[in-house]
Amino acid sequence: MRQPLWTIVLAAGAGRRLASVTDGVPKQFWHYDGRRSLLEATLDRITPLSPPDQTVIVVDESHRSFVKGLRGMSRYGHVTFQPGDRGTGVGVLLGLIDVLEAAPEAIVLLTPSDHAVTDARRYRAGILEAVAHVQSGKGGIVLFGARPTTPDHEYGWISSNPGAKHRRFRPVTRFSEKPTADRVAALRRSGAVWNTMVLVSTATALFDLYWTHVPQLASLFARALHLPAGAREGFLTDAYRTLPTVDFSHHVIGAATDLSLFVWPAAMGWSDLGTPPRLTQWMEEESARRVSWPRSSAPQSAA
Repeated sequence: MRQPLWTIVLAAGAGRRLASVTDGVPKQFWHYDGRRSLLEATLDRITPLSPPDQTVIVVDESHRSFVKGLRGMSRYGHVTFQPGDRGTGVGVLLGLIDVLEAAPEAIVLLTPSDHAVTDARRYRAGILEAVAHVQSGKGGIVLFGARPTTPDHEYGWISSNPGAKHRRFRPVTRFSEKPTADRVAALRRSGAVWNTMVLVSTATALFDLYWTHVPQLASLFARALHLPAGAREGFLTDAYRTLPTVDFSHHVIGAATDLSLFVWPAAMGWSDLGTPPRLTQWMEEESARRVSWPRSSAPQSAA
């Protein structure tokens, strides 16, 4: 790789919707199989491509006890504690300024920490291809889209140029956030995919999106970036008290209109595990996979 690959892992969610399944533990820290958490599974999935010293994990200040409870967390990367929950848009920026400080020329992989990916090999191969695509100058940002397996209207959807259906990375034409059932049917017929919130971009292109769509927020974090580390923490703690809540998919990526975004429509066995039925179904399927495949021939699978 001509430019280093850094990863920002979002792990600051409260996980309230799944409390009935996880006994109140935020799902990213929940040991779903008795061995590891969803966060640990996510980090295991990306570590072959992005080493721990190039990985930033964004968690909430209230998660300190959960972080301490994870085994060998120090081998996964740098943990950044955000002072409060101001949405995914702010959480991404907090991790991004760490990357920009260390390696402003970096390529960034952004991923949530609490999703399931069954085909980890395909996922990693897609990351490498997306990195090459971004480095080639063919596209600024590549979004990962999952091919829909159900008419789920609670997901965000990404539509792409129908004339590019045979291309690996297709120009994005539209975002649809939690569409109606009728709209979902039309989206599926058109070849639209679920928005996984996983993306590959240069660090600077990602920050430029903030300058374009939420400039006041970008200005504040640019000031924080140029402060000494000791002063930055206090500055951000004060700033978080009055920051607005910013949703990354809606206010940042979803607001982009310059068509510099591309989508990779992949069949990689993805779910955001965001509701009790989805999480329960995935756990049952994971259990069945472990029983059905002999250890020596099992396909690589990762939460």
